[in-house]
Amino acid sequence: MDPTVIGTTTVPWIRPPHRMDLLLSGALPAGHTVTTAFVLALDGAGRTLLTRVDRPGRSWEVPGGHLDPGEPPHAAAARELAEETGLEADPARLALLGGQRITLLGTPPADYAYPARAFMAFYTLRLDGPGAPTRPHPASECAEAAWVPRAEVPLRCPDAAWLPLHAAASR
Repeated sequence: MDPTVIGTTTVPWIRPPHRMDLLLSGALPAGHTVTTAFVLALDGAGRTLLTRVDRPGRSWEVPGGHLDPGEPPHAAAARELAEETGLEADPARLALLGGQRITLLGTPPADYAYPARAFMAFYTLRLDGPGAPTRPHPASECAEAAWVPRAEVPLRCPDAAWLPLHAAASR
């Protein structure tokens, strides 16, 4: 699939002036460093797997997080899914949906920890039947995981920049 921009935004958690393009794409974008990977796990009962992050200012989110050094994005997505929800998935079962392409609009500040051109990869995992109950790993930052009806996802995650990606995956 050729990359398709389905939205452009900015987010408050990236301090420098920037642009975030929401992409549907079957390939990682050239020229952008993948920093994080997420999984939109969708079950046959029309639900999405969310995690509740137990840290100030955070709440319900899709499972995902930073890549470890040298770790491929799809492997990071599967690892984060297991850590944050308890759902184990072979990385080969994850399909790249697209992601959030972040481009800083100037020189990054000296204390900025990310590349000026970063990509947050989003993968899908589709289950044929209903997803089984899950529980985050005890060492996880997540307090709980839950299969949520797709229509409820925007209610639990109202400010999530990835909501258009979820809508595209849910079609």
